[in-house]
Amino acid sequence: MYKTYNHKAVEASNDTLNNILDLIVEGTWDWNRNTGHVDRSPGWYRMLGYEVGIFLKDVFTWENIIHQDDYSRVMENFELYTSGRIDKYCIEYRCKQANDEYLWIVDRGKALEYNPDGSVARMIGAHQNIHAQKVAQNELIEQNRLLKKGNVTLEDKITKKANELEKKNQELKEKISEVEHASNTDALTDIANRRKLEIELAKEILRSNRYNHPLSLTMFDIDNFKHVNDTLGHKAGDIVLKTICKLVSKHLREIDLFARWGGEEFVILFPNLPLENALIVAEKLRILINECEIQLGLFVTCSFGVTEYCSGDTIEELFLRMDKSLYHVKENGKNRVES
Repeated sequence: MYKTYNHKAVEASNDTLNNILDLIVEGTWDWNRNTGHVDRSPGWYRMLGYEVGIFLKDVFTWENIIHQDDYSRVMENFELYTSGRIDKYCIEYRCKQANDEYLWIVDRGKALEYNPDGSVARMIGAHQNIHAQKVAQNELIEQNRLLKKGNVTLEDKITKKANELEKKNQELKEKISEVEHASNTDALTDIANRRKLEIELAKEILRSNRYNHPLSLTMFDIDNFKHVNDTLGHKAGDIVLKTICKLVSKHLREIDLFARWGGEEFVILFPNLPLENALIVAEKLRILINECEIQLGLFVTCSFGVTEYCSGDTIEELFLRMDKSLYHVKENGKNRVES
């Protein structure tokens, strides 16, 4: 490898590197797999229109801005490289910008350090803006298609088609958004439903394996909820469910997923959170619920069962452990947290 600099002091090297990263237009990244920490250059944020440093320094930031149509392809390529099955990481895909539009980039990366088991320990890379080339390429393909059909008013028709397509795409995007929200959201509480939970849990298990991140879950239900319905009516019961969901949602991280499992049972996914921390969060939520006056004179309590994903666990095994913990709490006085 050709060496441009030979600084004698670390401070001088850092100063040169930071100034270079601040100047270059494209975005660079530096990922430590063992800690989950990711450093991104100012150019990375500016390329996508975000305020510099606005995101957490983790891989979730990157995964969450990848276009959903490109996501599976990117993850497959990334895993092939980090597992050593291919010797080059270079892939084109779309990233979400601050204005919600998508930018075509080419992502190149290189492993610098390895763990004793041969897995990648540290990897660096760069995102290069190729949007203009991609747009021009797609336009050329469309023009060639129309020319082959003998279109003599090519430019006018392309403009008209583009305008019509943009309008239809916007309408379709709004409709898809409405349908997705309805199919993934519990109608009463406005949190994720069971279907959404199962989809996201499968994704988080893959992500936990991919990055060697911890993943914890808790299941909780409302103690003596049937008594509330029987004595105060189902309307009061609905108010209890909605109030608790709003309270819990306010005290979760953006990357956590809160879902209604059924009836008065709920599940929370805690990505990148080990069991001991998940127990602390569950206890905090239990206390908040205890202290919340749902309506005049109405208080409720909740019981929590917590577990952590271990490599190789099935979804059924995870829920079996949570169920056992929750059952043990119910048998021993309720209103507690156990794992």
